[in-house]
Amino acid sequence: MKTSLTLTALFLSQLAFAQPEVIPAPVKHLYIPDGFDSNDSVEVVVTGNFPNPCLSRNDVQVTIHEDNIDVRVTALMPDQKINCPDMMVPFKEVVSIGNLQGGDYKITVNEKLKETLTVVESSSNAIDEHLYAAIDNVEKKANGKFVLHGWRYSNCVEFDKVEVISNNKDTLSVLPIMKQVSDFCPMKMMPVSFEVKLDFRDVKVDEALIHVRTMDGKSFNSIVNLQE
Repeated sequence: MKTSLTLTALFLSQLAFAQPEVIPAPVKHLYIPDGFDSNDSVEVVVTGNFPNPCLSRNDVQVTIHEDNIDVRVTALMPDQKINCPDMMVPFKEVVSIGNLQGGDYKITVNEKLKETLTVVESSSNAIDEHLYAAIDNVEKKANGKFVLHGWRYSNCVEFDKVEVISNNKDTLSVLPIMKQVSDFCPMKMMPVSFEVKLDFRDVKVDEALIHVRTMDGKSFNSIVNLQE
């Protein structure tokens, strides 16, 4: 028993000091939400599957040159042969591109996935033309209904409407728009929930992205299996 514990400890110590190899992540799909303008912080979503649980995320690098956007998603692979079970481990990376001028951009991910991103020139100089709720969860209901759960940061804003923009391919962009009803905005966190019915008839993939804009300029992203 003591010998077994000693060998296990030795194996774990060697693994801890092993330098993992940085490799391109096995990306599978690139989602490009529609509806971005030049005032938005542009985000895209990359998904893939690790072939076993020994691989793990590393980082994401974005390089922009004129109208070309190169995205490198990397993973860490241990440099020693470890008994890893064959197991599909899905991963999702929300890639922040930042502010872009209006126009069409070509996005390439790991020299494998290629799509076109369209950014519309904004009609105002505001940081964003809308206030959004701070959504942090999307609950799936029956018959295409979803509930957006999140927060509003002050009682000077109230719910206005939810707009849904489809890219007619694989993504629905959901905009939970708030409206300001008072100039006095005390800090007061209040939970909010909005029900929305989503129409996936224009979606051409089995796994669709629900891309929800949030108040902090980022987004909440959820992959839904339309076959379930």
